[in-house]
Formats: sequence, structure tokens, C-alpha cells
Amino acid sequence: MKKILLGILFIPFFIYPGTTGKLAGTIKDAETGEPLIGANVIIEGTNHGAAANSNGEYVILNISPGRYTLKFSFIGYETLVMQDVVIVVDQTTLLQITLNPQSIEVGEVVVIARTPLIQRDVTSSISVITREEIEALPVSTFTELLSLQAGVTGSGSNLHIRGGRSNEIAYMIDGTLVVDPLLGGLATNINNDAIQEMSLLSGTFNAEYGNSLSGVVNIVTREGQDKLSAKLEARTSEFGIDKYSSLHENRINGSISGPIILPEYNFFLSGEVDKRGSYLPFGYSNTKSFYSKISTTVIPFIKIVLSNRGSQGRRQNYNHSYKYIPEQYLRIRTDSWQSSLNFTHTIANNFFYEFKASYFNQGYYSGIDKDTSEYRAYSDYGFFEEYGNGHEFYKFSDPSELIDSRTATADFKADAVWQIGAVNELKFGLSYKKHWLKLYDIYDPKRNFPYVDDYLTEPFEAAAYVQDKIELPYLVINLGVRFDYMNANVEFRERPLDPNSIISVKSRSQFSPRIGISHPITDRTKLHFSYGHFFQNPDFERLFENNQYDLNVREPLFGQPNLDAERTISYEVGISHQFSDNVAMNLTAYYRDITGLIGTHYLFPFIDGRFTGYTLYVNEDYANNKGFELTIDMRPTKYFSGGLTYTYSVVKGSASSETEQYPGTQESTQLYYLNWDRTHVFNASGTYTIPEDEGPRIFGTTIFENMDFSLILRASSGVPYTPSGRDIGFVEKNSLRRPGIYNIDLMIGKEIEIVNNLRIRLFAEILNLTDHRNVVYVYGDTGDPEFTLVGGYSTEYMRDPSNFGPPRSVRLGLTIRFN
Repeated sequence: MKKILLGILFIPFFIYPGTTGKLAGTIKDAETGEPLIGANVIIEGTNHGAAANSNGEYVILNISPGRYTLKFSFIGYETLVMQDVVIVVDQTTLLQITLNPQSIEVGEVVVIARTPLIQRDVTSSISVITREEIEALPVSTFTELLSLQAGVTGSGSNLHIRGGRSNEIAYMIDGTLVVDPLLGGLATNINNDAIQEMSLLSGTFNAEYGNSLSGVVNIVTREGQDKLSAKLEARTSEFGIDKYSSLHENRINGSISGPIILPEYNFFLSGEVDKRGSYLPFGYSNTKSFYSKISTTVIPFIKIVLSNRGSQGRRQNYNHSYKYIPEQYLRIRTDSWQSSLNFTHTIANNFFYEFKASYFNQGYYSGIDKDTSEYRAYSDYGFFEEYGNGHEFYKFSDPSELIDSRTATADFKADAVWQIGAVNELKFGLSYKKHWLKLYDIYDPKRNFPYVDDYLTEPFEAAAYVQDKIELPYLVINLGVRFDYMNANVEFRERPLDPNSIISVKSRSQFSPRIGISHPITDRTKLHFSYGHFFQNPDFERLFENNQYDLNVREPLFGQPNLDAERTISYEVGISHQFSDNVAMNLTAYYRDITGLIGTHYLFPFIDGRFTGYTLYVNEDYANNKGFELTIDMRPTKYFSGGLTYTYSVVKGSASSETEQYPGTQESTQLYYLNWDRTHVFNASGTYTIPEDEGPRIFGTTIFENMDFSLILRASSGVPYTPSGRDIGFVEKNSLRRPGIYNIDLMIGKEIEIVNNLRIRLFAEILNLTDHRNVVYVYGDTGDPEFTLVGGYSTEYMRDPSNFGPPRSVRLGLTIRFN
């Protein structure tokens, strides 16, 4: 006989960096409380298992994230089967198990686990997005999911975490960094189907993570299973209504996974093609991506994973001056390719080590697909006389700049995890990265002395870390220290005007201490505090700018290979409280002090022997960010799942970008609201599901069964802008605000079972449900998006449609699943 028990198990978690999670706990006699020495725990469908020690304690490391069924057993005792146990990347699941003695043979006792809402041992802010959440919400990319998390503003690859610049985020896929080391920012695309779980570490994070000032996005990809499964999904806006068909949105994605002959060999494949037009007069975005993974556990205690990933993108943004000649405006091409090999050896249940090797190659092109010899000069342009006032819309003109870059990075990492008793978890590791960076960047090719960057260089980096988690019944402490090293690996002029001042660049290094503390007050309330020093190397283009020392250009700007790292000190304190079995709150306050940000400094001529003036990249900009974040989490139930976040922040600094004060002779001495500062940001999401055989009956049939309704609400304050106009006098930079914005997205779906293992789902996505016109730009003199008193512009030119965000769009789709 099988007993079914539905219970709530409060399973504490703690931070455990990497791409896997951990299971730990005790197994004891339910009547006496004595430890059951040698009791077994097995994770079904895997090779993971453990036996309890003399204290009844067990630990299993290196578990891929997901939902599992566990079996606990001991001779003379009942067998306990626990379903839906969630393993989360970077966290530990703690299960305290009691088994009842049995005198006669009975069936298994089955318990359905429920993940706790208060992660009692987490010592800093972390947001975890599971596979179920990814599939439930009307989002097309993982960056859209990130924008819903507390402390995040922006969209696409231009995200800001807790007020930092957009290039201060470390994006990682399966533990490997995937940012552009030369130009900065996210340098790849991975489709949502390939993601098993994604976590966002904001503000403070453990010593394993480095080279990031603002936050870490850690994506763990899916693996093949023992059972064959497949999915194919398509959606389109072209279904006969012109308003939506004109957007030309078409996306198809799919995945397949299963065993390769033997169950010890598994594969996973996924791919996506996404083509989108624009609500503006011209523009498009076309992307393709694929992901493949082969894994094997055929050798006992060893797991080997080989993965390959690639993406290509083509896009064109809108420029109002080129409204009638889109073929002559900039087009952007991107591509990225990565292969990685992962070797994991589990020595014992409490110790494993891991080697990772990867090769990441990515490119970026911005231009008009013709040789620079064919470019028009910057001053060679003409206007349509019949449009606007006759000198606003180009009839012929070429963009002024062409950029063509290619980077490759070889990355080698070694990590080990050692659980020392029940109190200490020690993790340590080291890494080495070698870069090959190539850039060709030319401004105004037809100028007599055009501004050109043309180089190939090979810098390298290394890092090492050690961290210890000390877990006591009343206190959890995360201690760590990280060492980072960077060598630009070039010779350069110490004094840009002196060709005889060649020196070799000095290497740069830093030790970064990290500490996090969590104090559970009750079983429903906890406090946490964290503090850390973080640093990030500048984008390499800032080191090698104009390394041929061309002084014939107007306003010469030079990089410095000996630029120091940008640094921040972060503080965070928070409280978490669970109000009921299904609702919990997290409130966190933070402060970030950021120094050494990259900016520019002008050196005047005829001083200290200089015969001409020039500008240098230097570590002189400053920023500080403060605020608090409120998160309400609601446990998924049979019918509803959801949550909401609110962020209050004040983001100030001396410059919003590295080149904001170039060209120019004066640096800012005032702190002002940075360009992306949004004081208030609110996000809410929810999914309502009608299960099978439920819902209102019409003519005796539950026609609404297996339907789901998902909604996302976003609202935020406007970003700042600087007032301008004739005779306005002195004004404070970014002292006024654009209007606030809001957006509602809705998805409705219905699933139909064809046969036992084959299901189809019909769905509709409605983005910007209310068709609200969100203002994204205003004229400085009027604060209006469609009218200015300056310049004598025509009405057509002033009414730039890109001053508003996208209108309502509707997509219809179909999903086919087999498993």
C-alpha cells in the first residue's frame, strides 16, 4: 500500500556559487531522534546518492538544477519517497528526515516537497528564475526576464543593475563569461528554450565571481534526459490584421533531448530563428541561435559535458534624418561562437573538483557594407527639398563611422568544493584567460587625416579565490577573498607626444575581501548583511585607443594600457519575513561607492613641454548609488503563481559614460542624476491556470480547462534630462524628468492533449495591452516629445516617431510538445 502525504517542508538554502546545487541534511529515527547510521538517500534518475554518517548527516554535491524525486531508506524502517525536491543553482537544499520503524512490510510513503519562501541562509540579494517561470511569462529573451527583477532598469542588452553602467554586468553561461572584452557588454544570444535556470546576483556576491561592479547573471543550460522529449513553437504577428502584420514579427524555436543509445549518454539540442520588423518607418532585428550539449556519466563518479553554442544577429535602428533613405543608414551585424568542455570528478559525497575549458569567438560590425574608399565625406550630403522644411531629411549621406571588431578568448578554470564536517564548506579555484583582440574603427574615411584605430593585441588575465561558508544553528557566515591579475601585454608611450618614451605596461592586481552574514531570528524571519570590495577591468578599447599616436586628427584621444581597474565598495542589509504559508517579503537596503570609473582628461597645450593639446582616458569618474528593494513572493499553487518588486533608488555620478566629456577641456566637478536613473520602478507578474476538468461548465463541458492567463505589469518614473533653449542661462544637468512609463503584457493559452505523450497549445500574446504611448525622449526647451521652439524645424521633423515606445502588438502562436 502506498501512502500519499502532501506536506510543506521548509528547506533552508545558502549561497553556493557555480552551476550546480547541493543536498544536505540528517536522517533520524522518528520515535527516538537517534541518528540512523548508514541510512541511504538516492536521487532517482541520476547516479547521485549518499549514506548517513555517525551523526545521521548526509551531503550530496554537484547536482544539476531542477526538480527531483528522492528515496530515503534503512533496514527495518519505512521507505520515504519525496517528490518535487527543488535543487537551485548556487544554493543548498537542506532536508531533515525522520523514518518510522516498521514491523511488517508496507508500501512507500510519498511526500510532495514544497520549496520555502524564506531562504534563511542567503547572505546577499539573489533572484532565481526557474524553467517554469521562463515558459509561463510572455517574454522572448532572457534579458526581458532580467528587467523584471528588483534593482534592474533598462531593456535589451542595455541593462543597469543598482544604478551601475550597462557594461558593469558579468554575463555567464555555464560558468563562462560571455561579454565582449574589447567593446564591452553582452556579446551573445541564447534562446529561452536552452535555459534551465537563471540567477541574478546584485550588489554583492561571493569570491568566486569577479570582474564585475554591479552584478552577475548566471545562466545554467539544460541537459539531455533519459527519456526522449521534443518541443516546437511558432508565433507570428502576420495573421491578417494590417496594424499587427506590418510589424513582421515571426519567431520559431524548438528543442529535442534524450539518450544516445545508452542511458549514460544524453544529448540536448535547441534552436531559434527570430525575425522582427519595426513600428517605425524603417528598422529590423533578425537573430538566429543554436545550442547543443552532449553529456556522459559512463565512467563512475565522472561526468563529461561537451557543449557548442552559436548566434548571429542583423539589425538596423531608426534615425529620423534618414527616414527616406534607410538603405544608406548604419546596419549592425553580430555573431558569437563558443565551445566548451567540462570535466567533473566526484571523489566523495563531500568533495569534487571540476575543470572547464572554453573558446569564445565573437564579432561586431557597424557600417553600410561597402569599402571605406566608397564612403561619402562627412560634409558630402544633400536634403530632400520636398520633405520637411527642405533641409532636414537626407537625400544622400553616409554614416560617419565604420566599426569592425573580432575577439577570441580561451578560458581555463579549475574549482573544487570540500564539505568539512557539518559546519564548513570550503570552495577554492583559479582561472586563466587569454584574449586575441582585433579592431578596425575609422571616423570620416574621406577626411585628409581620418581618425583610425587599427590594431591586434593579446592581453591576458588570471584569478584565484577561496571562500568558506560557516554554518551555525543561529548564524551563517560567508567569508571569501579573491585575487585578480591583468596584463595588457603591450609596450606604449608613457608620454603620448614623445616617441622615445616607450615602456612596457605594468600588470595590475587586486585582493578583494567579501563577507556575508545571515541571522535567522525565527523560523519565519531572518536578517542578512553583506559587504565587499569589487573591481572590474576597463573595456580593452579604452586601453588601446589611438595606439599609433596619430596627432594629425582633430581632438586626439589616447588610451592608456596602464589604466587601473574600476572599483566599488558595496554594503547591503536586509530583512525577510514569511507572512503565511504562501506569501513572503524581502526588504533590502544598499549603498554603493564607485571610484576610478573611466573618463577623459584634457591636457592643455604649451604646458610641461606639450606642443599640442590632447585627451587621455583616465580613472577619474565617480558615482554613488543608494536605495532599497521590496520583493513580494507568492508560492505557486494549483491555480496561481506570481510576485512583485518595487525599487527606490538614487543614482548620481560625475559622468554617465566614458566619453561624455570628450571633446572638451573641463571635467565635471558636480554629481548629477545619471541618464538611466529611475527613482521608482514597479514590476508585477502573475499566472492563473485552470486545471483539467475544472472551470465553468457550458453545455456540460469545461471548455476553459487547461487554460492559462499570464500578465506582466511594468511602471517606472521617467529618466532625467537637461533643460535647454535660448537665453536659459545656467542650468543644472539632468535636473528635469521625462514622463513616467508603464506597460502591460498579456498571454492567454490553452493546451489540448492529442494522445498520451503529445500535446499542443494555442496561445496569443498581447504586448502593450492598453496601447499606451510611452515617451522615451523630449525636447529640452519644451519638455514635449513632439514640439520644440529651437531650430525652426518642420512639424514632420519634430514629430519623430522614435520619441515614443512601441505601440500594441499581437502575436498568435502554437506549441507542440512530445514527452
